[in-house]
Amino acid sequence: MQVADILRRWQAGDSARTIARGTGLARDTVGKYLREARRLGLTAQGPPPTNEHLLALGRLGQTAPPARAAPQAALLEPHRERIVKWLQEEKLQLTRIGELLEPDVAVTYTTLRRFVRSHGLGAPPRDTVRMADTAPGEVAQFDFGRLGRLTNPATGTYQLIWAMNIVLVFSRHQFVWPLIHQTLEEVIAGLEAAWAFFGGIPRRVIFDNFPAAVAGADALNPVFTRGFLEYSQARRFIADPARVRKPKDKPHTERNVQYVRERLWKGGTFTDLADAREQAKRWCVEVAGGRIHGTTRKLPLIVFRDEEQAHLLPYDGVPYAVPLWGQVTVHPDHHIAFRYALYSVPYDKCPPGVRLEVRLDRDLIRLYRRGELVKTHPRKPKGGRSTDPADYPPERTAYALRSADYVVQQAAGHGPFIGLFAERLLAGDFPWTKLRQGQKLLRLAEHYSAARLDAACERALVVDLIDVTRVERMLKQALEQEPLPGEPPPPRMAETPSARFAREGKAFDHRFHQGHQERQLTEALL
Repeated sequence: MQVADILRRWQAGDSARTIARGTGLARDTVGKYLREARRLGLTAQGPPPTNEHLLALGRLGQTAPPARAAPQAALLEPHRERIVKWLQEEKLQLTRIGELLEPDVAVTYTTLRRFVRSHGLGAPPRDTVRMADTAPGEVAQFDFGRLGRLTNPATGTYQLIWAMNIVLVFSRHQFVWPLIHQTLEEVIAGLEAAWAFFGGIPRRVIFDNFPAAVAGADALNPVFTRGFLEYSQARRFIADPARVRKPKDKPHTERNVQYVRERLWKGGTFTDLADAREQAKRWCVEVAGGRIHGTTRKLPLIVFRDEEQAHLLPYDGVPYAVPLWGQVTVHPDHHIAFRYALYSVPYDKCPPGVRLEVRLDRDLIRLYRRGELVKTHPRKPKGGRSTDPADYPPERTAYALRSADYVVQQAAGHGPFIGLFAERLLAGDFPWTKLRQGQKLLRLAEHYSAARLDAACERALVVDLIDVTRVERMLKQALEQEPLPGEPPPPRMAETPSARFAREGKAFDHRFHQGHQERQLTEALL
């Protein structure tokens, strides 16, 4: 601007002395700029200078300022060793270091960061870009970070506690859920607590590739587990896993986990996991929600209540029953085993050896074959069993259910005496102890015919012989046609002698036959 003013006055007809007096510059300085302007081709009566002329003339006055230390940075020099220890040994954040330095020296975060980088203590800045802002209620990000150890009051042992940190991107309001295991049940419990805390659900959730949610990590087509995919559909949010080892995909929660560890966990006192969760909930409102955010320069809780909460999806508050999916094989006894309990499957749709998919929730277990629902049972505890009699083959139902009436009914269908025999056989206080004999009786009807078995049972009943083995022996020896006791024998026909041996016996005596030939020869000779 000074160079443009000098040239404007020069081309208006002012002398160097007049220009120096009007601009407050030295006459020699004005003369230097005018000489350079003439060298560049400018004249007092010519056209005004272009931007290129002004830039070229402006470089004449640019000189490097002498290097000097910032006044505030110089205050940090006596504390350099402490800062190095906090950074390299204790791995503290600069925010925490600034808080620890406040009793001795008060500097801004920017001054502290500049001091650390100028001494080569921190990581060099990396090239990055700022993403476009998201709409209210559109995106939430969550990540896991290690908090520390907590003593289990029941056992006295240490437990490693993790933080599940959920951040709403628009307002930067956050919710922290301490947990021990990153299982599907624990994660869904944390998300349910977060939706209740926010009073709604965001439309898209970005998270890390933890195994309970992502079965196959892929940058373009990730494969979700059945349980987490079903949960996201039930709560109507889009699951969006970040890429593997790409922290910039969820920057709002990636670095925020360290903030939670420094400001919530370190120096805190927690009796158990429930107490840690309650303190974390209050901390999210009173500390994290009430601070001035370093990027937005606003209070996250105020922005959330005024601008974002109304745009979240509604949350009904009904606890979600976490399903458990798995794969099982049908056993030869027409049952499957899942979670240490047994459940029957239809014999015609699911023969032994077939693979099925299982969905287990709080109340029911559902069995699928190639996407088709084949059976539903009430959930049983460990060691329990749920058997539907209709799932067994008909020929095995009676034995499996210990049903004596079924065997008697089947036996009566083969013959009246077979039914009476089966009824006598299975009478008593414990009829199921003789079910195997009843099954064998039915098989005898198939092997020897129902008519023969009915006759054998009739004769066994007359003599009160209720023994399936003896009945089988009668059939093998064909004794079922023998007369019953007190019954006249059946009439016999007169026996007709066989004509095969009509000649006398001596006709077959070779000695007699030889003498007869001799006599015949003698008679012929005479």
